Amino acid sequence: MGELGYGTRGPLVSKLKQLLSDVQSVYEAFLDANTLYQQGKISEKEFFAKAGDFLKSFSSLGFLTVKVILELDSAIGREDTSKKPTAVTTPSPTYTPDFGQVSTPMYTQAKAESGADSKTCVQCGARLPKVAKFCTSCGKPQSS
Repeated sequence: MGELGYGTRGPLVSKLKQLLSDVQSVYEAFLDANTLYQQGKISEKEFFAKAGDFLKSFSSLGFLTVKVILELDSAIGREDTSKKPTAVTTPSPTYTPDFGQVSTPMYTQAKAESGADSKTCVQCGARLPKVAKFCTSCGKPQSS
């Protein structure tokens, strides 16, 4: 299947809407035929003709739907990603796999070192935030 190119989304969506409307009316005719067939008011041949009409309409809708999805996917793949904004993140503690130690962001360390709301590690004597449960230098659990 070849690409349809720029500006084809509108016509494809219009065609999908038209086909959906057509399928709806053919489906309703099929349901009416089913009721009439069950009541014995139409022949098997007439019933299967309505079923065939519905099958053709529904198949057309399915085919065009897949085609539209593939075209949209192709168009999305061609988007220019070079101008997308980058996310701004705030630093969070990172864990070093070698020693299991926690590295605290600089602003937290500065607050801990200032003496306000801080305590001293029970193991190594490092300054820690008052709420720290583990030392950011040695990793030792801290008492409350």
